[in-house]
Amino acid sequence: MMFNYIYTTFLTILYTVVMSLSLSLYLKEREKNYLLVSLYFLLLILNGLIVTMSETFQIFANDYNRQFMVNPIIETIYYLATFGIALKLVTELFEEKITTYQYGIYIVFALWLTVVPFMANSALKVWLYYFPSQLLTVYLGIYLLIHNRKMIPKSSLGKYVKLIGSLAIFFGLAIVVEDTFIIYFRDIYHTNMLKIHNRNVSEDIFHISLCLIAIKYFLTNYQKGNEEVAVIDSRNEKNETNDSVSNFEEDEYYFERFMDKYGITQREGEILELLLQRKHNQEIANQLYLSLGTVKTHTHNIFIKLQVEKRSEVCEVWEAFEKSELTQ
Repeated sequence: MMFNYIYTTFLTILYTVVMSLSLSLYLKEREKNYLLVSLYFLLLILNGLIVTMSETFQIFANDYNRQFMVNPIIETIYYLATFGIALKLVTELFEEKITTYQYGIYIVFALWLTVVPFMANSALKVWLYYFPSQLLTVYLGIYLLIHNRKMIPKSSLGKYVKLIGSLAIFFGLAIVVEDTFIIYFRDIYHTNMLKIHNRNVSEDIFHISLCLIAIKYFLTNYQKGNEEVAVIDSRNEKNETNDSVSNFEEDEYYFERFMDKYGITQREGEILELLLQRKHNQEIANQLYLSLGTVKTHTHNIFIKLQVEKRSEVCEVWEAFEKSELTQ
């Protein structure tokens, strides 16, 4: 009992830390992917609380398991929500829209989770209910590996994507193996006795791995943001040919006023600075640990705020602003 309490508390704290970091980054940068990550881990927290209650309180476990065998509405909502969020995340990462066949997969998945509970109570029924979720985890892992190789194989973000994809495939298969063993050899589905183990250790390890990766990625972003001012001074040593960049490095005060005037966010400011250095989107993505799609989105927002259509016009707007400030 004590070990179970410590273990579930550890998972809850870990998920909460990742959710909090992601939510704070969303509030800071208004980037949709951070909000999706927060929602994903919120679902893990809520599901973890239910699993913990089923392990701690026998009365709750009996009622919950009976309800699961008749109408697993809570589990169905959980799996549909987590897969929907995960699918949206991986497509957004590569600046793609959810395709028709992916919508089809989602609909078939929903129908499967709706129809299977009508089967007679048995181990096969429970196994068939859970199996598609792990199959889709493997699918998302393959999707990440294929698209990562095509689009951003050398970027820092690409390393994270490759690792997550590999873990998704490995643990998706591991969860199937563990489910098969537990469902057929540990759980009991007799009419007068129902005993179901709701926790999957392989799934927990997978989520712990995702947490560690997410924390490392988030802290790296925070660190880069804190070191940005120090990096500005070192850039003077680079032979930049653009006068607007050198002027900005000499006086950050005017750049901050420029951001305030046009409503540029902190993340947009980081990208704007690199745009003024004539950096390409992929170079910006690599330097700021962002996906290519995220950089394009922020660049588009900058263009709208500055009312320009070309990168060269961004420099013109900055130079005109700087000139007006210096003459005042």
